[in-house]
Amino acid sequence: MIRKRIYIILALLGLLSCKKQYMPTLTNISTNSLAIEGPIVSGDSTFIRLSHTTSLTDTVQNKAETKATVSVEDDQKTLYPLVEKTKGVYVLGVTNFNTARSYRLNIKTSDGKIYQSDFVPMKITPAIDSIYIKQTDPTEITFYADTHDPANNTRYYRWDYKDTWSYVPIFHQVYQYKNGVINYVTPQSPDDVGTCYRMANSNQIIIGSTAKLSQDVVKQQLIFSVDNTSQKIAHPYVIQLHQYALTKEGFEYYQNLKTNTEQLGSIFDSQPTILKGNIHCVTNPSELVIGFLSASTIASKQFNLLEKNNPLKAPLTYIGITGINSYAYPQPYYESCVASIIIGSPYGQGVQWVFSNAPTADLNVQPASFIKRAKQTLGSGDSLLIDVQITKSANYYYYAPKACVDCRLRGGVNIKPTYYP
Repeated sequence: MIRKRIYIILALLGLLSCKKQYMPTLTNISTNSLAIEGPIVSGDSTFIRLSHTTSLTDTVQNKAETKATVSVEDDQKTLYPLVEKTKGVYVLGVTNFNTARSYRLNIKTSDGKIYQSDFVPMKITPAIDSIYIKQTDPTEITFYADTHDPANNTRYYRWDYKDTWSYVPIFHQVYQYKNGVINYVTPQSPDDVGTCYRMANSNQIIIGSTAKLSQDVVKQQLIFSVDNTSQKIAHPYVIQLHQYALTKEGFEYYQNLKTNTEQLGSIFDSQPTILKGNIHCVTNPSELVIGFLSASTIASKQFNLLEKNNPLKAPLTYIGITGINSYAYPQPYYESCVASIIIGSPYGQGVQWVFSNAPTADLNVQPASFIKRAKQTLGSGDSLLIDVQITKSANYYYYAPKACVDCRLRGGVNIKPTYYP
């Protein structure tokens, strides 16, 4: 056994010592195939995304198929047209389809090619029984879901979700300088940039089956995990889970897709399966088309993870500096934001500007010298006013770079979603 290991090591060293770069000859793999994503959904909006596959050397990795004509058709030839909302994304508003009918997808691309899916049944999705968390590691929690079909008719399931979280910038803005006027910032108003919200859609394939069970009951279906280094759990965290019923063929397609995209690790693992979907090119039957169309009603449920029921505690940041928001992380601007803080200041926020000429309670009744300085410091918008402290001898103005104050610069929106706790 030891000798065999030595031979293997020597063989590997020999391979590593080769100086001539090996460039494998790739077979002619078809690229630019049309890829169709998205199910037909009854009871909610239907989103169909059209794009083209690309090669590894292609500089453009997302080639949307725009200006196509897309419609859903039932087996009685009733058409439901979709509208292109963004590049390559076609939308049908909330529609309650007849669950006794079968449906297919029709596509006509801008170059005149016609694509059609097979007719598929409109599956009825049972309700989600519950969403819950378990602490699966000292620093990790995992989200699970339970569901069941008392009629034992579903058997094959798929899930996706949208999650929403909030975050704060390093400094909290109490006053703002806008259009030459200093105003108090009303919390949760459009001017309040101290809390932002981010939303994201899941990008994993989450499927489950009860085909081998006597009862159509799904228990402890793993959805995803999150650890305590994530900013998502620093504040209330929301998951909106969606559940879809699948046909057996649809489940097998997603199972192969999941294997191809998530579970291949080495040459000793199972190799990619050719994905054969149920969508075809009518114009050119030999053309490869990527995608599988399914149709079902939708079941949705929301779970709010609040601090009181979260076993994980996000690590505090910036402890010991007055005026710094807790949980203001990750830290892309930390050094530039706190470099000029006056640690001895009773307020501690940002750069301190002292204006001692006859301070007034009305912040907008000021001499010309103040107005000039305000325009120089804050007029461009690169720095933002944070706070004002009025004393008998002087007014203290605190400001900082915009990136340290305005949470929107990190991609979120400052309008609280109606469903967010």
